[in-house]
Amino acid sequence: MKKALLIGAAAGLAIALLTLVGASTQKASADAGPHVASTGATPDKCAACHRIHTGQTDKLLISGPTEKDFCYTCHGSTGAGSDLAVQSGKWYGNGSGPPYGNPKSTFGALRGGGFDTALIKTTDTSQDVIGTLTTAATTQSWHTVDGTTAGTLWGNGDPNSGAGPSYTLSCGSCHDPHGNGQYRILRPIPVGVVASAANVTDQADPKHYGVSNYLMMGADVSLSQISTWCATCHTRYLASSTAYSGDAIFSYRHISNGSSNRACITCHATHGSNAAMTGSYSAAVPWPGGGSGTTDNNNSRLLKMDNRGICIKCHWDK
Repeated sequence: MKKALLIGAAAGLAIALLTLVGASTQKASADAGPHVASTGATPDKCAACHRIHTGQTDKLLISGPTEKDFCYTCHGSTGAGSDLAVQSGKWYGNGSGPPYGNPKSTFGALRGGGFDTALIKTTDTSQDVIGTLTTAATTQSWHTVDGTTAGTLWGNGDPNSGAGPSYTLSCGSCHDPHGNGQYRILRPIPVGVVASAANVTDQADPKHYGVSNYLMMGADVSLSQISTWCATCHTRYLASSTAYSGDAIFSYRHISNGSSNRACITCHATHGSNAAMTGSYSAAVPWPGGGSGTTDNNNSRLLKMDNRGICIKCHWDK
């Protein structure tokens, strides 16, 4: 179907987990296992991910060939090392203990969607709800995290500097695999961008990685903080009003600073969305400023509803 959203427009980069993770026999989550920020003279977690002389990637990871492939050993559709299957957009949170990620027949929807499939009910007719599916659907747009595909970093840069620079994204660009105490171990500054640090407060235990309503995402994270974090990359997308910005491309922008549930992750799924843009109007929306990396206009831009149905979720009376 429709191709990857190379560096997603206005999407809050990763929210749920996709980072360097541990061996398949360990619990691996954003707040446990090998991802815990720790001190001490004899750390054990190094061996979960790295081999000093027999590494299979340039980061000395125990398997490859890419960082994403290694992450999928736990966070893939068949990975047994984590309850968070970001590849398929599923959360196996009902398991009571090791081996984690089981039983595979029992799952919920992952907050950030998924890279290959997702469980977002993109045709939900309810006014204040975007529900979940019971059968995963193929994603139509996603952040490309293979570490090799360069795309446009939409809205990054000074005003009137074009659509955005070229950027290559990987799992570790957004997440700190060694742990940092931040929400979803998000890096305060993503790798490869120039920005002020944007800290996102971690939620209290127990952590909640699943979701039943994709429209209301602020239950366990500050929407203001997460929008500020998204803007470390998508700098010109963040807006507190619809006033003229002075930029030729991103001239007038929807409010996205987290006020009144208006945040990046309200409308966009951070990993990938199964929404499709097949309507005659929605299928012809061009990329901002003709940014490089794709000519595919019929792309859902990580939005959570088919066509531009995400608009109706708030503007119900229009």
